[in-house]
Amino acid sequence: MKCLFVRHPFAGWIVDAVKDIEYRTRPTNIRGRIGIIQSRTGTIIGDVEITDCNYNEELDYYEWELMFPRRYAKPVPFKAKHGAVVWLDVDFDPEAQPIAPRLSGDALKVAAASYAKELNRFLHPAAAWIVVMKDGRRIRFEDEKELDAFEADHAAEIDSFIAEAKE
Repeated sequence: MKCLFVRHPFAGWIVDAVKDIEYRTRPTNIRGRIGIIQSRTGTIIGDVEITDCNYNEELDYYEWELMFPRRYAKPVPFKAKHGAVVWLDVDFDPEAQPIAPRLSGDALKVAAASYAKELNRFLHPAAAWIVVMKDGRRIRFEDEKELDAFEADHAAEIDSFIAEAKE
């Protein structure tokens, strides 16, 4: 099976059905189910189906459309081939892997909010930052430095919310 190397936390967001577009500088002709390798872990954490690839002129990136993600209940270890950085062919049966339950409730909200923040940084690096709080309030920041200061000041609250969502 073809497997794609993806950095943390993006790999998790893909297999948890939070991230449905992979932005890359190059197109892909690959379609169908692929494994998702979380970079630097030596494990395949799930799989997803690539359904299409389109060029986004405004962003100057290719958008790989992803559907039907599955996170494995237990990551699958593999032997890395020296020099592989994007794709790797791994001999394993994805259908034999037990599937983890889908994220739901607060855990899904936390993952989606984290991904939205990263996507905003990628798509609009000079734009204002907006954080949606647990109670639904929206707080707007003019730059990333201001946002980072807010996160530092509220680290305990954020960590508590993430811990609650994981339970």
